[in-house]
Amino acid sequence: MTAGTPAVVLAAGLGTRMRSQTSKVLHLVAGKPLLAHVLEAVRGAGGRPIVVLSKESEPARAIVGDGAIVAMQDPPRGTGDAVRVALDAIADPSGEAFIVYGDTPLLWPKTLRTLAELRAKRGAVLALLSGKVGTTNAYGRVVRDASGDVSRVIEARLATADERNLPESNLGAYAIDLAWLRKAVPRLRANDTGEVFLTDIVALAAADGARVVAYCTEDPEEAMGVNTRVELAAAEDIVRRRIRERHMLAGVTFHDPASSLVDADVEIAPDVVIERGCILEGRTRIGAGTRVGPYAIVRDTQVGERCRVEASVLEGATLEDDVTVGPYSHLRPGAHLEKGVQLGNFGEVKNARLGKGTKMHHFSYVGDAQVGQRVNISAGVITLNYDGVRKHRTEIGDDAFIGSDSLLRAPIKIGARAMTGAGSVVTKDVPDDMLGVGVPARIRKKTERQKDKAT
Repeated sequence: MTAGTPAVVLAAGLGTRMRSQTSKVLHLVAGKPLLAHVLEAVRGAGGRPIVVLSKESEPARAIVGDGAIVAMQDPPRGTGDAVRVALDAIADPSGEAFIVYGDTPLLWPKTLRTLAELRAKRGAVLALLSGKVGTTNAYGRVVRDASGDVSRVIEARLATADERNLPESNLGAYAIDLAWLRKAVPRLRANDTGEVFLTDIVALAAADGARVVAYCTEDPEEAMGVNTRVELAAAEDIVRRRIRERHMLAGVTFHDPASSLVDADVEIAPDVVIERGCILEGRTRIGAGTRVGPYAIVRDTQVGERCRVEASVLEGATLEDDVTVGPYSHLRPGAHLEKGVQLGNFGEVKNARLGKGTKMHHFSYVGDAQVGQRVNISAGVITLNYDGVRKHRTEIGDDAFIGSDSLLRAPIKIGARAMTGAGSVVTKDVPDDMLGVGVPARIRKKTERQKDKAT
């Protein structure tokens, strides 16, 4: 098999059993659409996707990515007809092709490679994936001949009672000779429902005297199709278990793994500890030596090394190294905490940058702000950034001290080493080394405050 093997992804099904206005292949598993998982497997096996969509599933066009071809099946008339549509979009006259279903998010790339290798080794025109998945499913039953080759596949609804009890089922992934496929597909005929079944191609191969082989996987979960919300939940559980296992084998510790949910695109460095009850979503990245949780939600956030995040919500934020957050804090999009920042309980930061070593320990809100290094933000501090029409910026210089319950009405600048008194409402800039105190705050020298204390 060579890179760029055409890979037909059948994603035109209506998905009526999902009972949803959303196309079936766009339903999410571990934070990614079903179809995205399949495309990842196909590309991992060296495949070049040709995705067959219908009018109902056309919104999935947005996720097929660069290098993929979209072919439209209108109207959807079964899997055999979908392959016919795909063949019209494939320039290669011969070689090999994969065929997979767009609702099988558990398929491994290595399985597709195994199918290709088996087909080549046995000189077959077709290698299909099978599995022993019980006798109550709706998959086609695989019938083997005396030599172990596949003689036919019987659709479950057309099978006799004895045939339904056959132990091996067709799981719907194929490696196939492309030149032979081009000759075979026009010979497929619609059944009594008006659909053209791709599985009938096995009987055509037998009629041609061509060999069909099957690879019976030891992991039959991997080709499980998703047709209902129940199956969607089952696939979600399997994918998330795989994700956690992959991270653990790479050096990540999970305390109570089953209680934490990690999306497919999350990156976690070695020596990270994930406590129980954590949710890691989207494009989150977590650096080495960091401890997350318990009960933290981290979404689309960059977390540096040796950080500590406890029982807090982080979304669209950036944490540099050695940052501590929580418990019960909220970092909203645009929050950037530089190295060594300490954000304590019930702190909220939005679209603001806190400089190195700054401390904001409890019950404060900082939004639309630039905070310098080594600033102390006391309890109850609020930046009043919104005037009802526009958002305004607050700037706080290095080594400033913002007293408890200070209200900073933006736009405003608090200078380096400046201070605000407890309970002050600061409506004017406070220059470097000065003090703002009172309601509204008056600007005084810090030495005057010291004299007042002395008297």
